[in-house]
Amino acid sequence: MVITCLHGFLGNPHDWDFLRDAGFSIETPPLDTIPLHGDTLLGYSLGGRLALHALLAGAQYKRAIFVSTGLGVEGDEGRAARRAADEAWARRFETEDFDAVMAAWNAQPVLAGPALTRTRDDYDSRALREWSSGALPPVASRLHELTIPTLWIAGARDAKYAAEAKRAVSLVRGANLATIEDAGHRVPWEQPAAFMERLQPQRY
Repeated sequence: MVITCLHGFLGNPHDWDFLRDAGFSIETPPLDTIPLHGDTLLGYSLGGRLALHALLAGAQYKRAIFVSTGLGVEGDEGRAARRAADEAWARRFETEDFDAVMAAWNAQPVLAGPALTRTRDDYDSRALREWSSGALPPVASRLHELTIPTLWIAGARDAKYAAEAKRAVSLVRGANLATIEDAGHRVPWEQPAAFMERLQPQRY
């Protein structure tokens, strides 16, 4: 079983090296070239959002895993506000000292917990302007279209995305939920052993 792994905003393919080191067979394509078919599609945060849209657009996988994944912003006012906020962040990343902006980014309550080392090369403006939850359409109303086994993983300390995962499971037939204790938004890197345990196909 090959797991196609999609990283999050400011992430890179090496984020998933710990899975390969543990013996998992993985591939880590660029976010703009998600394969149209495969065994398991795994997406974290932004990568999870893109995975959802790929599946709803017809990508064929045997199963999917969504980690710290939102279902999108609903309502015109909320979507406009999110786009404005994302544009403000994009301009900061593009004009201010990178380390200072990273410190501000990591200080957001939703990201509380350990942070991975990042460089300016990891920044992709499309993540904030084209792929954000304010730019892409919300997907909750379409989740019933998913017919493959799905697993939704969230950290227990990540109240926002734990609620999103719970909502998603209520909308997808046969979906499973895994809430990881002692973890926030960055579940795979905060609790790698617990995370990898749940990647086994028999767990969902």
